[in-house]
Amino acid sequence: MSLYECSFFSKTLLITTRILVTLPTPGSGRAMSMPLEELYPKNPRYPVLYLLHGMYEDETIWLRRSNVERYAQEHGIAVVMPRGENNYYTDMAHGLKFFTFLTQELPRFVRMSFPVSGDRRDTFIAGLSMGGYGAVKAALTNPEQYSAAISLSGAVDAPFLATIARQQGMEKAVENVFGSGQVENGPDDLFYLARRTAGEKKPLPRIYLACGREDTYCYPMNQKLRDLLYELEYPMVWQEGPGGHEWDFWDGEIRRAMTWLSENKEKSCY
Repeated sequence: MSLYECSFFSKTLLITTRILVTLPTPGSGRAMSMPLEELYPKNPRYPVLYLLHGMYEDETIWLRRSNVERYAQEHGIAVVMPRGENNYYTDMAHGLKFFTFLTQELPRFVRMSFPVSGDRRDTFIAGLSMGGYGAVKAALTNPEQYSAAISLSGAVDAPFLATIARQQGMEKAVENVFGSGQVENGPDDLFYLARRTAGEKKPLPRIYLACGREDTYCYPMNQKLRDLLYELEYPMVWQEGPGGHEWDFWDGEIRRAMTWLSENKEKSCY
């Protein structure tokens, strides 16, 4: 893989932000035996995975704690890792409009700057914890844009988490992200979005949900979302196993999820 560290001004965020991008490239051993025309093909267009980090982390964490770069190389997938701060990948009530950046501006910048496909069938989004929530929200809100979403130990029940945060004296943080009103049955509620999207006559992004059974907070809420998706007959895969809210679990699951993407990829022409 080749690795790009990129800083650029975001019109949506009104700040200079950072992303990391990895592109599939032959390893040195194979590259030595390839002619330049094959090593550097004209106008390649790679499938692309937007990969989101969790709370308190940044765009570097996936490369520092997992083998996602190697897994992406195996499947020929480009990976885009944006900096998400602690904004829950929302258009904050009092803060940055990060959801608009993630789903509207960032894909445009990436397609302009890197050799990735713009086809929905080649566009995926994934994340862990807070990033798992962001990935599913992006796919359910923009089903015409993503063909699959992957949530690993996703913090998927925003109304419940907002209530818990308020009980712990974090009212201001909740208000900054979600506003002072109720989160339930609104655009930040994945359960509401799932019901709404499943009822629309649009292609539905496939969803891969995974959570460790020892993940005290996230396992019950992921079971709740799983049960709703089953009830809605929504196209999804459920994966659980031993493990908590930890990188050993996430590294194994992102590898399985990328295999799932490759094996179940919608037919594409590019």
